[in-house]
Amino acid sequence: MNTAERLLGYFVKHESEYLSGETLANHLGVSRAAIWKAVQKLNENGHQIESQHRKGYLYKETGVLSVPVIKTLAFSDWDVKVFEQLNSSNSYAKTALAAGEITKPTVIIADHQKAAYGRFRRSFVAQSQTGIYLSFALPVKDNTRLDPGLLTTATAVVVRNVIKETLGCQLSFKWVNDLIFNNKKVGGILTEGVLDIESQSLSSLVVGIGLNIIQPTHLSNELQEKVGGMVPDLFFSRNIIIAKLIDSFSAMIEKYHTGIYLSEYRAHNIVLGHEVTVQFGTQQMNGKAIAIGDKGALILETSDGKTVTISSGEIIKLNICGQAY
Repeated sequence: MNTAERLLGYFVKHESEYLSGETLANHLGVSRAAIWKAVQKLNENGHQIESQHRKGYLYKETGVLSVPVIKTLAFSDWDVKVFEQLNSSNSYAKTALAAGEITKPTVIIADHQKAAYGRFRRSFVAQSQTGIYLSFALPVKDNTRLDPGLLTTATAVVVRNVIKETLGCQLSFKWVNDLIFNNKKVGGILTEGVLDIESQSLSSLVVGIGLNIIQPTHLSNELQEKVGGMVPDLFFSRNIIIAKLIDSFSAMIEKYHTGIYLSEYRAHNIVLGHEVTVQFGTQQMNGKAIAIGDKGALILETSDGKTVTISSGEIIKLNICGQAY
């Protein structure tokens, strides 16, 4: 890290404290002039650091997504990449993994994504300064056990717990990957694999998370009925939320395959007990959602009394108390 990044990390640990130029210079092992230059650079990049005679410098959170801030706040040793704009963080992660540019667990974050997508390549609105849009990129070891259904459901639980802790919002789930708040979709999860061409085996994994913290603007009338936000404004630091997501995801990835997250996923899933229409591949099936299986699959009871297990698909029709999802 350069001087400005190291300085920012120190400021984050001492937010709302005045720090003298001498204190900062001694801690970083640079001159007071270097501190002054670094402060100017940080302010030019959108951070807010005030200076007051005889008191020193005061750092204030501005909402700017920042690698040094996130790495200072997170305990997990993940590489972090932040972009003002990408087409899609999942696409970027898959390309970088396939090219060997990412060789250790890395989180890709973009303030705005021009071509964000969810399941079946459906577009996802990811506007600047409205949410958290990131992808966890994971190179896969040869002996790594993978359970896609359990991973997606466990990730949903991780997101729910972090949002509850930080924003105080209680998210629900619509099988398998939709995040619901106040009867509207506020986010989603997309798990994708990268295939090694030579071995024809899975070489890496990408788990994308899209969260609308506040309501996106300029939505079509149709989307306004379905898409929402969680809070009226960005009163809470996105850097803190992202750092907590990294730590929680890092802990989860080591044990998700045991299924310990399933009970919480089931408890907050809005589909159980309701009639649904599920699309999987080119087929559609109607039935009552009666359970979430031990691998995260949806279990339906059809009108003729048969039980069907669907491991991968999407609920395209669900109506609860007059609200369509």
